[in-house]
Parts: sequence; C-alpha cells; structure tokens
Amino acid sequence: MKYLVLAAATLLAFTSVSAFAQRPPPGEGEDRSQALGGGIYSINWGTMGLNVGMSSGDDGILLVDAQDEPAVPRLQAEIAKRSDKSVRIVINSHWHFDHVGANELYRRQGATIIAQENTRKRLMSEQVNPLGGKQRAFPPSFWPTLTFADKLTLHFNGDDIDVIHVPSGHTDGDVIVRLRQADVLFAADLFNNGDYTRVDLRGGSLDGMIAAYQQLLPALDDQVKVVPGRGRVGTKKDLEDYLAVMVALRDRIGRLIREGKTLEEVVALKPSADLDPKWGNGPIRPDQIVEEVYADMKRKVR
Repeated sequence: MKYLVLAAATLLAFTSVSAFAQRPPPGEGEDRSQALGGGIYSINWGTMGLNVGMSSGDDGILLVDAQDEPAVPRLQAEIAKRSDKSVRIVINSHWHFDHVGANELYRRQGATIIAQENTRKRLMSEQVNPLGGKQRAFPPSFWPTLTFADKLTLHFNGDDIDVIHVPSGHTDGDVIVRLRQADVLFAADLFNNGDYTRVDLRGGSLDGMIAAYQQLLPALDDQVKVVPGRGRVGTKKDLEDYLAVMVALRDRIGRLIREGKTLEEVVALKPSADLDPKWGNGPIRPDQIVEEVYADMKRKVR
C-alpha cells in the first residue's frame, strides 16, 4: 500500500512540475480575455496569465497594469483588436516588474502613468527579496508621472474611478481600482482567482491583505465583477472565499510558529493541503505560500 501512495505522490509531483513547465512565456498563449461590458475588458492570455484592465471610450483608453516587458507587443495587439483609441492613462497596481512593462512605451506616447507613491520609490532602486531573488532598478522612463498617498478619483469614459491604496498588502504600493458606474473592481494581485496571492516581505503582509478584504467586502454588492491579478473574472463570493483561506493560513501557521516549529517542519506538515486543489493552480506553489506566510508571521508571532 505504501508503494501505491508513493507512486501517486510521485505522479502528482511530476504533474505539478509539468504544469508549471508548460506555462507559456510572456507574450504567448491562447487569448483568454473577457469583455465586461461598456468598453471594459480584462486582457489576458496563457494559463493564469496576468490580467490587464482596459476601459475604452470617448476619452481614450485607461489601462490597469501594463504587463511584463517581453509581453508589450502582444498587449498592444490585443488592445488594437478592441479599440483604435490612444492609451491616455496607465495605472500601476503595484511595483512588480510584470505589471509595469509598458510604462515606458505609453509614457513616451503621452500617457499619464499613475501609481501609489511607494511604487515609484521601489521602481527607482534595486529591490532585493529576503527570501531570494531581486528586481532590477528601472530607468526613469518607467517611473510613474503622477503619484498619490491614499486615494485618487478619476472621471474618465463616463465613469467615476476610485484608485485606492491598500497599506501593507501584497506589497507596500498596492492599489485597487473601482469603476463605480460599471460596478467593476480591478483587485490586481490582492486576489488571484484559483491561485494563492504572494506575501512580498518588501512591505507586504498577510495581516494587511486580510484587513483590506474586511474593509472592502461590505462596500461591494453581489453584482460586482471582480477582476483578479490572475485567473478568471470572479465575484464577491470569490473574494469572501479567499478571505477565509488567508485567515485559515494565518491561524494554522501562526499556531505552528507558537509551537516552536521551524520553517522546514511547517512546510513538511503541509498546512495548506486541503486548500491546494482550489487555490494552488497558478505560479505560486503551495510550499511557496507557506514559506512566505511563515516568514511574514515569524516577525510578529511570539
């Protein structure tokens, strides 16, 4: 029996690795974009690829996020399929490289690049991840041209658009974008539908993400369309489900830290195992989310 279990585990591991290996590189993959009505789109391709928000109308085009640099030509092509207007505004939901790749292009074409002030600061210098890896400093041509601290409201294409900073969430520069009349929320990487959301220790925290959900959810109605950072467009219920996931991870991993368990021991205990089938389907491996939550909570749990 134990050999059958071992074989099944080996097959599962191989399948998971193969699935990640088969993910197309930036700019490639089947078009999975979704039309949300009223000239609003989620531009997406590949398996769990980044969603770029698009609003097109009389005022031009507004984008929420700007893809990875290698994917910019594909982004331009997908936009051109849906509108012949110019890109007037780009909102960076945060400072990770795969969200700011077209900043330079659209800034050169006259667009205003909007971001929370921490995003501009992070892009100006090299960002070293304490868990490994780093993001390069971006040249000035990529830096946002309009920044704000807490909240900004735009009036564009007949909608009132709230750009709201979420402190210490996925990163320290997160914003969500709410189109009031269209009833569309671009949640960016605070929510990945079918994928765990990273906790970037460079300013991010699980507590901050939980607090953001708890504050945001009561303000949403049941008809809102929630565009995640990755995955298919979701609902308020999907946000509620992921809030339960974050609270469960905080409770489980916090308890293990209080018991004196090391990172290796916690990873081996697989505290996310029952959640993985629904939420472990993107680029964030189950072990990775456990590692990041552990590192985040280790700073605070006593």
